[in-house]
Amino acid sequence: MRLDRNSLIGPVPSNLNNLTNVNELNLAYNQLTGTVPNLTGMDHLSYVKLKDNSFNDTFSMGDSIGGSLQLVDLQNNQISSVTLSSGYTNSLVLVGNPVCNTSLSNTVYCQNTDENPKTYATNLANCGNKLCSPDEKLNPQSCECAYAYEGTLYFRGPSFRELFDSNIFHSLESSLWNKLNLTPGSVFLENPFFNINDYLQIQLALFPPTGKYFNRSEVARIGFAMSNQTYKPPHQFGPYYFIASPYHFQGTTLQGGLYTSGGGGGGSCN
Repeated sequence: MRLDRNSLIGPVPSNLNNLTNVNELNLAYNQLTGTVPNLTGMDHLSYVKLKDNSFNDTFSMGDSIGGSLQLVDLQNNQISSVTLSSGYTNSLVLVGNPVCNTSLSNTVYCQNTDENPKTYATNLANCGNKLCSPDEKLNPQSCECAYAYEGTLYFRGPSFRELFDSNIFHSLESSLWNKLNLTPGSVFLENPFFNINDYLQIQLALFPPTGKYFNRSEVARIGFAMSNQTYKPPHQFGPYYFIASPYHFQGTTLQGGLYTSGGGGGGSCN
């Protein structure tokens, strides 16, 4: 349930925890007041984001926190006291609350940390130190330089928060090359992070099955699948959109930010 940045005002209904099948609770950047909602019984929650509101008084984690909960983010509220739960050992963020001026001031809960670690990139170790020209990228499948079809993926509601689990991103890579009919291994991902809108943002590069270039029909096919969302990622990534970069077709040159040829422009297919 994403209701962040919706100008919500006042206390949260006391029966919120009746929503037992919700896996995401994001009420950040509103004007909510009163006590933090009771999470007891919301066993499917993966993360709770309540930052930048005016919740106050005491916050209790409760004794019935679901095992899938990975993050509780309460930054920049007015919470003065916290009761922790022995059953919860994942991330709790309290920076910017009065409670961090007390005995919790030196704990990990009250320390500013990098919320968006850039932890994953497709492994290129097998390619050694090979370098490519500025417009080319190294294909992780063949270790040859090629003109990749590139862009940015934005996932609006993934069911995970941790960015260091390579298995999650391996599943996305294999899904992309299988469903887009590319050569296995010819997908490169890098720089995953949660942006200011709390979307998971990932840089993507797809490589042609042969040679250095995709042809126009291949770019059109892939661009259509991504922009019209006929491509479906693994379920844990949730809904998404894709913004493609202009593609450097064979025989084109870069002019004013777009690749052009004598017969017209070659832009992004998205």
